[in-house]
Amino acid sequence: MAEASESKAAISEAPGAAPLPSGDATVISGRPAAAGKSAATAEIGRMLEGHSLGPYRLDQFVGGGGMGAVFRALDTTLDRVVAVKVLSRQQSNDDEMLKRFRNEAQSAARLDHENIGRVHAVGSDDGWHYIVFEYIEGTNLRDVIVNEGPFDLARTIDVTIQVADALEHASQREVVHRDIKPSNIIITPTGRARVVDMGLARLHHMAGDQDLTVSGMTLGTFDYISPEQARDPRSADVRSDLYSLGCTVFFMLVGRAPFAAGTMVQKLLQHQQDKPPAIETLRPDVPKRFGQILGRLMEKDPEDRYQRPAQLVADLVSMADDLGIELASPRPTAAVVVEPEKRPATRHLPWLLPLVGLLAVVGGLWLRTAIMTKQAVTAALMKRPQRPAVMASADPNPAAESLLTDDTLASAPRIWRVVDTPSVDGDCGTVGEAVRQASDGDIIEVACDEPRDDGPFTIDDKQLTIRGADGIQPLLRFGEAGAGQRDGSYCTVASGTLALRDLTLRAAFLTASGGRPALVSMQGSATLSCEGVTFLVPGEPGSGGVCVRSEQSAGDRQEIRVSESRVEGGAAFLEAKGGGRIDLLWSGGRVVTPGRFLVAEGAPRTSGSGTAIRMTLEDGIFACRDGLACLLDSSSQPHGPRLQAFIRECRFMVPEGRPFLEQSGVGDPEAYRPTIEWIDVASRYEGSGIWRRIDGAGERFEIDFDSQPQPMSHSPTIENWPGEE
Repeated sequence: MAEASESKAAISEAPGAAPLPSGDATVISGRPAAAGKSAATAEIGRMLEGHSLGPYRLDQFVGGGGMGAVFRALDTTLDRVVAVKVLSRQQSNDDEMLKRFRNEAQSAARLDHENIGRVHAVGSDDGWHYIVFEYIEGTNLRDVIVNEGPFDLARTIDVTIQVADALEHASQREVVHRDIKPSNIIITPTGRARVVDMGLARLHHMAGDQDLTVSGMTLGTFDYISPEQARDPRSADVRSDLYSLGCTVFFMLVGRAPFAAGTMVQKLLQHQQDKPPAIETLRPDVPKRFGQILGRLMEKDPEDRYQRPAQLVADLVSMADDLGIELASPRPTAAVVVEPEKRPATRHLPWLLPLVGLLAVVGGLWLRTAIMTKQAVTAALMKRPQRPAVMASADPNPAAESLLTDDTLASAPRIWRVVDTPSVDGDCGTVGEAVRQASDGDIIEVACDEPRDDGPFTIDDKQLTIRGADGIQPLLRFGEAGAGQRDGSYCTVASGTLALRDLTLRAAFLTASGGRPALVSMQGSATLSCEGVTFLVPGEPGSGGVCVRSEQSAGDRQEIRVSESRVEGGAAFLEAKGGGRIDLLWSGGRVVTPGRFLVAEGAPRTSGSGTAIRMTLEDGIFACRDGLACLLDSSSQPHGPRLQAFIRECRFMVPEGRPFLEQSGVGDPEAYRPTIEWIDVASRYEGSGIWRRIDGAGERFEIDFDSQPQPMSHSPTIENWPGEE
């Protein structure tokens, strides 16, 4: 079910709401309900719409979920609009559910806070059990982000303080939400954040919603669920709500949950085991201090998180004051901050004492062995000159020196040297030869002053580093001049990792055949890291090949990290094909090309979705005569790419008449608008006044800089084109 995104009234409901009959009201929901459940909810709506339960006239059925149907209603006693949730007959026949329904609703009714959707009453009439909520004007946070894009830091802090203040109020009354997520937070027209379903989430769990069920019990929305709640819902307390709030804050800043990719099981494992992405890498405008606050919110162990929402509020208010951020909301009521409870030393005492004894015994044996084998280790090192030395401790006590075994030596990376005249073991004549001999984790060092003709070669499912020797910036020419190679590549990274350091890569080929070879091709889930690398590709735009080509399928994920590097010549830096996801992080350096920086093509119908590109550019210069980026789709590749960009302190140059961003395809032009999200901090755009051009099915329009919702620094004059100073 596609949730309504423009609602005047937002009524909270469990995940799995039925389709809405009107866009005037929305039921905040998570995922489609089972067909039978949706049908049952709609049947309740048809039966009761226009009827009254007690003093409440059910004027309009607006949706429903696991617990029943929701109506926009009139309280005829007080003459006010309310929301009434009617429990389904199936739930009404469950005595345990009815008991929980009353208890939880009465508990939630005790809450009285401006950032919490209030519960007015609980009742029953003619065999129907119902609960009456405050009717809230506004749009849920999820839809706000989808429609408007991620928030800036100030708005994120403001909303987070309001939600945390609501959680503090609830925790003081021993009410735990258990399902904090963007769709359970309503943003009113005045910018206030209202938490809905407070105290009722556990009922949704007992009702068997479709989000996530283990042993018959629903645990919560797994994009935002805390590790301990996934293991045992009964253990969830306010710290669990704070973890979910941390995931929601991540969503506000990035537009996705921290672990958005993968199956249900994969997401749960990520919440249990994986560290969430550092927000500073995805949003360079977010200060490190806020990243630390967010990291504390999403700690795996509840003991390592904020212990009270009031602590979080205090940190955020202090940060807002220090940064000069004026909060739109009034100062929060959560003023008393309780310091985190110290972990008692006896917490781990039962197993700590035997462990100390065991370590003492092992330490004694290790000390004796270290002293006896020192000479043998030294001899072993002398026999392996190609292995990098492992440094011993600076401690003069021999017991503190590192113990090096044959296994340790065998696991150390080997350095292969590419030289003009190979003479000893480990020397190679070409990089390709070294790649074929190298093992996972090895280093290839190019020590040639003269240009080297090389390639093609493949790095298959292993991690390698290719770097220039100290004091040398080697030039590697890929391809034989005049060969006219077509759409191949000279270095292929297939589900592996390649790090390039202090090198120049140059394409030495003609393009009379019409081919577009790539210097580096990435296939599957691969990673490329470039530092101090220069890409040189001759030719006119569209004819000289590309620097990096990404070819992947749905489910694949690639990462490209570039720092202090240059692109010169006729090539686009990145050409993306297929589906999957690409994370591109560029820092420093410059791109000067008659072509584009990025070209992304559509994916075939069988892939299910197009490529999702998350791009972070910081402190770089991008001079692109054909435009900065182009996103394409076609009838044979109908799934268009999506671009989410976070830009900081960059300089962009595009000549007059060309758009900075261009989209072209066979779809509805309006459908292309939300596929690009662009968040900029302190960058400068020079030249063309066309920010974005959309060329869809039979219609084309252009968007200028003045039409952007966020101010962008644009000058119609290009001060100086790089290389022509």
